[in-house]
Amino acid sequence: MATRRCCLLSCLLGLLLNALVGVTSGAELSFTLEPSDIIAVQEQPLMLHCQVNGVPPITTQWRRNGLLLSEGRNHATFANGSLLIGRFQQTKPDGSSDEGDYECVAQNSFGLVVSRKARVQAASK
Repeated sequence: MATRRCCLLSCLLGLLLNALVGVTSGAELSFTLEPSDIIAVQEQPLMLHCQVNGVPPITTQWRRNGLLLSEGRNHATFANGSLLIGRFQQTKPDGSSDEGDYECVAQNSFGLVVSRKARVQAASK
């Protein structure tokens, strides 16, 4: 009887350990698609791609030159994490620019990952 309990307990512990290991390894965030360098055309839309695997919910934000981009009229982040710049502007009226180094930042309750930097440059005439 004691042997049977020990075997049952050992079996249950093994199942529990397998379940925990599966949850932990699936919790890691990893990029399935990272942004890449792009040459942008003035006044045209451009898309920077970013897709992440991990345990939901996953939030995605973008940085340009190290600073978080705020959602605005000209920027939109899709549910899959990709960033749309509606009208690329090398020089805006306020002196800023859409040119720069972009990175995708994804986070869930288990951690945070940052993509490679993607350089966005204006096409030369």
